[in-house]
Amino acid sequence: MQWKNLFTPVANLSVAEARAFMDQRSTGDYELLDVRQPNEYQQTHIPGSRLIPLGELPARLGELDRRKPVIAYCAVGGRSKAAAQYLAGQGFSEVYNLAGGIKVWDGGKVGGALEAGLELLPVEAEFGDALQLAFAMEEGSQHFYQHLEAAAATDELRHLFNRLAGFEERHKARLASLFKEKEGRELDAALAAATVGIMEGGGRLADQVAALPGGPDQITAVLDFAMALETQAYDLYGRLVLHSKNESAKSLFIGLMDEERTHLGFLSRELEGLLSRR
Repeated sequence: MQWKNLFTPVANLSVAEARAFMDQRSTGDYELLDVRQPNEYQQTHIPGSRLIPLGELPARLGELDRRKPVIAYCAVGGRSKAAAQYLAGQGFSEVYNLAGGIKVWDGGKVGGALEAGLELLPVEAEFGDALQLAFAMEEGSQHFYQHLEAAAATDELRHLFNRLAGFEERHKARLASLFKEKEGRELDAALAAATVGIMEGGGRLADQVAALPGGPDQITAVLDFAMALETQAYDLYGRLVLHSKNESAKSLFIGLMDEERTHLGFLSRELEGLLSRR
């Protein structure tokens, strides 16, 4: 790393500014860059971020798209400022540093290794394979919400879970239609049935039901849990974007990330409304 690059001025973004910046754009229109070490990333990271440790950045510049804005973050802002200055010195035209780092980030966070869940899709997989995986995960999530609907103790909960299951049903219909359009045949429903235990985020349906906090009749706990699942799904789709070599598959997963972000917004509003009524 060239020392002169460390004196290149870059803009800092507060958490609120960074969130507004990302909310105004599709997920595929910017790079969220984590420059910490892999063990730090595994403990917790911002969903959808790309991991390139600061020490590896010079050798891995080719992984970043110079045409896209880059928001770099680390633990408290020091390493990411150095990374942002280096990128600016290398000709990246729009680079920002997340001031305060992940320590001050008050949005969603997830844990887990970079490779977690990527075994579900081989790196050389074709677009049709990616579509079938996405369909299977939507199917698993729909079954999860239907399970909660059946166990719900109140009409309010049943209505909420029915609506969430409906989101997944519409996604499945769109994915099945897209599969037929692109592949010229019907999506393999038998394959989806065989993998129905996989949920968005790569988790297993039985495990997620068993881990549900407070029982399905406690709406606050369930909403919080659902937001965690959708956040994990957003993060997995983001890592599949980086993992896949098929450009159509990448575009598919970027679109799914945007949809997960919409789901998170809905759940956040539902939770806020619930808390305001108490």
